[in-house]
Amino acid sequence: MIIDYLQLIAGVGLIWGRGYMLIYLVDRSKSFSFGFKFFTGWLAGIAGFTLDVFAFNVFNGFALAPWVFVVAALMQIFGFGFLVLLFERRVPWPDPRRLMPFIKRQLTNLSQWSLLEKAAMLTFLLLLIVRVGMAVWTVSTIPTYEFDAWNSWNLKAKVIYTEQTIPLQENGPFYLGGGITSYPLHDAMFKVWLATAAGEYQDRYVNLASVIYYLFLIAIFYFSLPAKMHRLIKIVATYALSSLPLLVIHSHVAYADLLFSIYLYIAVIALFYYIAGAGNSFFYLSGMGLAFSIWTKNEGLTIIFPLMVVTTLLLLIARRVKLKDFLLGWFFAALTVLPWLGFRVMRRLDIFSGDSSTVDLVLNNQFIGEMWSSIFLRSHFNILWLIVAAVIILRFSDLWKSISLRYLMITLIALFAMYNGVVLFTDKALDLSALARINLQLAPLAVALLAFFFQRFFDTMSTHGQRQT
Repeated sequence: MIIDYLQLIAGVGLIWGRGYMLIYLVDRSKSFSFGFKFFTGWLAGIAGFTLDVFAFNVFNGFALAPWVFVVAALMQIFGFGFLVLLFERRVPWPDPRRLMPFIKRQLTNLSQWSLLEKAAMLTFLLLLIVRVGMAVWTVSTIPTYEFDAWNSWNLKAKVIYTEQTIPLQENGPFYLGGGITSYPLHDAMFKVWLATAAGEYQDRYVNLASVIYYLFLIAIFYFSLPAKMHRLIKIVATYALSSLPLLVIHSHVAYADLLFSIYLYIAVIALFYYIAGAGNSFFYLSGMGLAFSIWTKNEGLTIIFPLMVVTTLLLLIARRVKLKDFLLGWFFAALTVLPWLGFRVMRRLDIFSGDSSTVDLVLNNQFIGEMWSSIFLRSHFNILWLIVAAVIILRFSDLWKSISLRYLMITLIALFAMYNGVVLFTDKALDLSALARINLQLAPLAVALLAFFFQRFFDTMSTHGQRQT
């Protein structure tokens, strides 16, 4: 069993090189911190790797044998490395000589932390280790038993792994892996790779994907917050996100909502930084986050895509985004997700959950009380949404003053309204089983908004205090 887990680690590690090269290539303005680039690259590596292997199989007929995965990853690493060479006349291979200076810089930086900051970070890391350990133990001992998790996600992975191909017979019982055929295959293809790396399909191996998603979300969130932000705010915000009860549960259940929430977060927060003037690399990264969200869940195509189109067009009209960045960003986003969108069109797949492309407007007033309780009062999100609502209502003018915070606030409100509006005003909500999960997708953005607000609030208080003295 130890050998199996070592193979899993090697399999996940192989993908990192592909993703890091991609993010390095995207970062033309050299705006990304090393930590952000490291973990975002890893996640982008998973998405790009699974999308490319999917294309190799459905368009070229390659069986999903282990060598196909390995060759695909290596081809992508060297391919992106060659593009970097064309642009910069160098390839960012790891340089062992830079390791010790890097470690010394980190230790020097750590020595400048206050005792309170060190204690807060140590506490956070210890609690994170405990949660991750519990998640690993859970997926190692308890198989997938939720029907939706099995029928919508793990069934596809098991069928594709067993058949070593994505079944394309439309009338067959396991078309596109079985279950709901309109669901994207990102999560399933990553689990196929985990099973391939381990040498067999077992729930205790493939469900480690949820633990990996959880760790990536926490790491990307922390390193996405700017270095100039107060360390305690960064630590507390990251802890608050990592400890949300529903998010912790999703670190060991076989859904794709946690994975989708990361791509949604990247798409929105990257555009936030672009508006704040952090560099055009963030606009390109935002498009990539959107593309990978479309490859992960149908919400990416039906909700996030229209919102991003409207947002970027308004920014273009207001001259907040350059035409060159606008065109390049959308071109690369479309090119990234083209294999999946092309396949959807060719196979006439539905765009809504439940294999449907139609929607009827209704009023589900019987859900109002339950929705209020689920979002604001129960322990799913602690008191996150109550705090967000209070800050937006009571400090609206403060958020409105900053163009970037204004964008983040409006986007969060729009997504919250669209997500919950689908439940309240359409026939797509047969019950409320998905209500908590869709609001979970917005949780990282909600915590980020609070972090930036409190950073601004305490800076204002500090400046005011200095003037008084």
